[in-house]
Order: sequence, then C-alpha cells, then structure tokens
Amino acid sequence: MAEVKNVGEIITTDVLIVGGGLAGLATAITVKETRSDVDVLIIEKQTTGYAGKANRGGGVLWAMAPDDDIDAFVDYHVNHMGHYLEDQELLFENANRTREAVAFLEKCGALITRNKTGSLDYKKIFRHWSLLGIDHGLMLPMRRYARQLGVKIMDKIALFDLLTKDGRVVGALGFNIIDGQSHTVKAKAAVIANGSCNYMVSAMWSSGRGDGIAAAYRAGAEMRNAEFGNFYNMTMRGSQTVIHGGQFALYNNVGDRLADKYCAADEPDLDIGILLGMEKEVREGRGPIRIKLMEAEVMLKLAKVSLQEWPPRPTTDDFLARLTLKEFQYTPDKDPNPETFPGFIGELSCIKVNHAMQTSLPGLWAAGDSCNAGSSWAGAVPAPPGRLRGSGLMNTVLSAMRAGSSVAAYAADMVLSEIDAAEVEHLEKEIFAPFKREKGIKPRELAEAIGWIVSPIKYSIRKSKDRLEEALLKVGEIGDKLLELVAEDYHGLCFCNEVKNMTLCAELFFRSSLYRTESRGWHFREDYPQRDDKNWLSWTIVKRGEKGMELSSLPVPIDRYKIKTA
Repeated sequence: MAEVKNVGEIITTDVLIVGGGLAGLATAITVKETRSDVDVLIIEKQTTGYAGKANRGGGVLWAMAPDDDIDAFVDYHVNHMGHYLEDQELLFENANRTREAVAFLEKCGALITRNKTGSLDYKKIFRHWSLLGIDHGLMLPMRRYARQLGVKIMDKIALFDLLTKDGRVVGALGFNIIDGQSHTVKAKAAVIANGSCNYMVSAMWSSGRGDGIAAAYRAGAEMRNAEFGNFYNMTMRGSQTVIHGGQFALYNNVGDRLADKYCAADEPDLDIGILLGMEKEVREGRGPIRIKLMEAEVMLKLAKVSLQEWPPRPTTDDFLARLTLKEFQYTPDKDPNPETFPGFIGELSCIKVNHAMQTSLPGLWAAGDSCNAGSSWAGAVPAPPGRLRGSGLMNTVLSAMRAGSSVAAYAADMVLSEIDAAEVEHLEKEIFAPFKREKGIKPRELAEAIGWIVSPIKYSIRKSKDRLEEALLKVGEIGDKLLELVAEDYHGLCFCNEVKNMTLCAELFFRSSLYRTESRGWHFREDYPQRDDKNWLSWTIVKRGEKGMELSSLPVPIDRYKIKTA
C-alpha cells in the first residue's frame, strides 16, 4: 500500500456534500438543523451559492395549494404523466410535503410570492396542482444561512471519484481547478448533489455534466430509469427562449395546426407526441415548423392565468428583462411566426435512491437532480421537469430534506475509516492523465461529438434497436478517444474529466433505452410501439459489472400501490 503522504492534501469531515447548488445547500442546512454536532463540508467546483441550476432558469415552484386535491393529483399523474412507473408512495409523500418545503425555503431567505394579505400567492396551473413564484436570488441567502449554522464550504475544487472501503463510501478525490492541488476527503458519509447530465448542448443548465452520476456508478451504485434522460424544450431557431405551452401554436408549411394531430386534448405540459410529430412533418416535406407567437393558446392552454400577475421578484424580473433584450438583439429570426424546433436539454438524473435518498452503496446519498428520475417519483418522464413545471426546484428541496435528516443520523453513529492510499494513487493517476500528455485531443472536440449523438430526435426520441446500437457504437468510439485527451491547464483538466463523465452518461442512457423493449411515456421504441405492462411494468436498473454495464429489471410493486394499471 502506498504511503498516505502521497495522496495530496487530506481533508476530514463527518458529512461530505459534493455540490454547492440548491441541493447541496439545502442538504447541508438540514444536516446541521438535525444534528448540530455533525461536521458538514460542501465542496463545489465553482462557487457555492452561484453554482447549480436554481438561478439559471425556472422562477416557479410546484406546490399543492390548500384546496388542491392530492389524491386526484396522484391519480392524474400516474394515469397521464408517469404511466405507472412512479413510486406512488414517494409521489404521494412529496405532494403532501410541498408546503413544508416552501416554509423551509422562506426560512433560508428565499423570496416566494405572497398576495396583499400575506398569504402564499398560488396560481392554479392545471386541474390538481398549483405554482408559486420564487425569486432567482434564493442561493446567496441560503449560503449565508448555511454558514451561520456552521457549514464549511470549499470552492474551486472538483471531486471526480468516490473512495470506498469494504463496499462503503469513505471519501472522495479531486483537485483544485486553479492551482491543481490534489485533495483527498475522508468522510463518514457523502451526498452527491451536483446535478444531472445535460451534455452542454443547450446553454440552459449546461453546468450539469454528470460528474456525480458517473462517480456513483464507478463506485458501484445502481442507476434507475436512465432511459428517460432525454428532455427537450420547445425553442425558436437561434434562440434559447423556452416557449411553455408552445406545442399548441405550431403549424407546418401548409398551415396545418400540429396540436390537432399530435397533442392530447388535455395535457399539462410538453409530451413526446409533439416531438415525434414535428420530426415526422419535416421528414415528409412539410417543414419548417413555425409558431404563432400571438396565438393566445400558448399561455392559456398551459396556465389559464398570467404568471406576470405575481408581485415583484427583483432578481427574476431583472434577469427576464435582460434575457428578453438579448433575445431581441441577437435572435436572427425576427419573423412574428419564427421557426421552432425541439431543443435538446438532456436531464439524465438516474442515481437510484430510496425514500431517504440513500443509494444502493452504503455511505452514499444523493439529492436533487442527480437522482430525480432515479428516485422514480415522476415515473416514465425525464425528471426534471417531469411534465410538472416547478417540480425540479421542489423535488430538490424535498430530496435534500430527506437526505439531510437521514445522513445526519448515520454520520452521528459512524467512525471515520482509513482510506486506501493505493486506491487514491490509482484514481489520481487517471484524473491527472490528460495534464501529463504533451499532445492529443482537446476536450471540446469530444464534448461537441457527444452532443451530436445525444441530441438528434432519431437517437433520443424515435428510438429503435438499429439506431440505438448505432448511437452506442459512436459513444464507444468517443470512449476510445478519451485516452488521447490533453489538458493545457487545470481548467482544461477539469473539462477532460467532465467529458469522460458525459460519455459514460450517454452510454447509460442508450443502453437503458436499448434494454427496455416497449414504449412508455417519454421512451418511444419505433420497433416496440406499444406499452407492455405484462413484461415491462418494471424499473430498468444498471450497475457496473466486471465486463461493463449490467442491466436488469426491478418490478414496480404495483400490488402495494393504490392505483393499479388500466
């Protein structure tokens, strides 16, 4: 065994939280409020309070208003959104705890919309649930509150691998992206809270590089529902603007309204049918697809109310004003009916967790978008947003509250384990390898190549055995080139490791998609176009094996759940 002195700076803590966004901060706060004597350390590769996705979009928060019918909500969700792949118990618990999460956020300093009487200003977004407005400036107050509680924070350190001993997570390994200092963290427990994988295809949420997902997989944790990591938003050509409800105002080049052919009469948010329909129209020569921006149904179909009626949200209002100005200045298509297309986001969030947000690997928890789909509360949809706008923020807080209370109790009863210095030395060699090469492939080249594989409709939405195998072959070719990556500086080294993780995430998505031989929700197989409850009322599980990814199915315990299949 190598000497411990060879493993760089060693940091010790009770609970290590990987990621300083909303999930990381909310988890850290909950740990300290549960057990003030437990040491908590957040390590973030950028800057805690500015990192993550919470202040890069959204501004809305799914919540159940006092007059919302939770039983009716769950019934609708299972039958029309998640298609029976929900963990119905977790879905019901989440719906019951939304107001608790709102109270938690306000305690932490978040500004949530209230009316003139001081009551929460709920907007009925659909039949059985509501939205609240939340100001984008929620992160810095949370950081201040966490520091007041005694949470320690280290920024500019990228952690890329978990350390294990006797099958249990005992720490993590990474480096400082400024000076390259290697850091080894010893911890009683760790929480992955650094987001989903979005492959850098869109500017929206491009910070999600799948680092925590890949680290958890390599350490031996199971993944679930990876085939549902294929979210698209409706966007305009040359623009990053998201058009919520825009599927109801789309037209082909002969004037046909696409919603009449491809949308359900009563759907709450973007579904896979319109994406398949848009591609079909273009393939058959009826493109491009355009949106009539002035058509009232764009907003009315989705919300029935104007979300602009909310009281001022200073950070959000400033952000939206600047975004609108930029879009007007730089969007090349200024036609009142601009060309519209499905804009790939990604949202692979597949770390498998139980109701306490524990992974299948002892000593490891996950919170937020790293495990949104892996918790299976949303079922057969990319989560977030899970066809439920505002649920990304809400699920992040709920999962952080669960993870924080659970990991606090665990860490209070554990003792620190010694790390395996040989393991550290081996992993450190792999992490730093691109920096030690004199020539090779720059990471952006491979990152763009991954984007060209995951984003086309023909691979990620209209799936088939042949095309999925073709995509996997291309991912494998990128995997072979990872050994040629070269980094010119430590930021480049960070990017090289992110590219490695995005490649692994792409393989998780395509292998899971190939394994599920049916169509359900946002997973459509052209060669298996029907839902198959007899054989596939199951969750897809992926774990690391000796020869690569091992896939299996875990039956959904439908007999235990209240809502049975139709």
